[in-house]
Amino acid sequence: MIRKKVVFFIESFSGGGAERVLLTVLRNLDMTKFEVTVLVINDCGVYSCDFHELGVRVVSVLSSSSALLNKIKYKLVYNILPPELAVKWLLRGIEADTYVSFIEGYCTKTFARLPKEKRKIAWVHIDLDSFPWTIEKGIYRSKHEEIGDYQRYDEVIGVSQQVTDMLVDKYGLGSALTIYNPIDENRIKQLSTAGNPRLDHSAFNIVSVGRLTRQKGYDRLIGLMPRMLKSNPALRLYIIGEGEERQALEYYIEQLNLQKYVKLLGFSDNPYALMKNMDLFVCSSIAEGFSLVIAEAMIVGLPVVSMECAGPNELLGNGEYGILCPTFDELGEAIVKVSTDAALMQSLRDKALERSRYFNTSSTVRQIESIL
Repeated sequence: MIRKKVVFFIESFSGGGAERVLLTVLRNLDMTKFEVTVLVINDCGVYSCDFHELGVRVVSVLSSSSALLNKIKYKLVYNILPPELAVKWLLRGIEADTYVSFIEGYCTKTFARLPKEKRKIAWVHIDLDSFPWTIEKGIYRSKHEEIGDYQRYDEVIGVSQQVTDMLVDKYGLGSALTIYNPIDENRIKQLSTAGNPRLDHSAFNIVSVGRLTRQKGYDRLIGLMPRMLKSNPALRLYIIGEGEERQALEYYIEQLNLQKYVKLLGFSDNPYALMKNMDLFVCSSIAEGFSLVIAEAMIVGLPVVSMECAGPNELLGNGEYGILCPTFDELGEAIVKVSTDAALMQSLRDKALERSRYFNTSSTVRQIESIL
């Protein structure tokens, strides 16, 4: 059998959801059918070893042992070379049947400049209309410019129906395909039994998992704590993740005198053991495409309270399998209510486990294989 050659393009191997999803895809892809290359700008981040252990080809742009040379390459890629030249330079020596931009922004902008006859697929992990981070960061000068690039792709994939609808309604794409992120449920269940986290089980322990970025709304969640503690002093909040907002969040926690009640735990390559021993999962994001961590929380049997946004709405069945909150004030009220109502908490736990049976890695990966 002749294997199809596929290139997946991602910027780094940091601890974000898209990187974790790509790992799950590649771990489950039938490698007798595909010859995979992962093109990465910077071979760094917490998942770097995981990608190298897959047995696929990893090509890093910043691969020199010289820091100066890597700095020059970085400037070339992001600041100097126009996308038309950058894509030729990035793909020198790499030929494929299908080219996949697996993350919005620079990867999408660059692969859009591949010749028309090259088959191109773009993954979209977030509602770009609600949270236009690619424009805020200056990757695109305007929404019109970004739309033009997505229209160059043969297939655009949204990780939730709401993201796909956004691509069709707001980005004017003739069509887009919805493929939910694959969840390696067996691996998550196995990892959740590893270790015995030390928690104060006399407290009501809340967990959230995600990068410490503005999108995740952790400043707003932390800001709710003083009011929530007045209703239930037993509340404790643990946030698993790392990111550029850490220093600001640490300062905010000190300003509110919440050091005893809020802990920033940093990145963990196995958050599931801790999650399984918590009482409630909270998603405070102002925008999400799929929300991988909500799906993972339900797999380990955690009740879920979330802000209303694209992915959580679908994952929670518009409120059937968890509590959705349109405002942060209502998020705080819901957390307190669950923490003081044992029957409600058990009901949400049962619904989370029921919903977790919906996730099926093999069928999702087979759908991805058919697209590739």
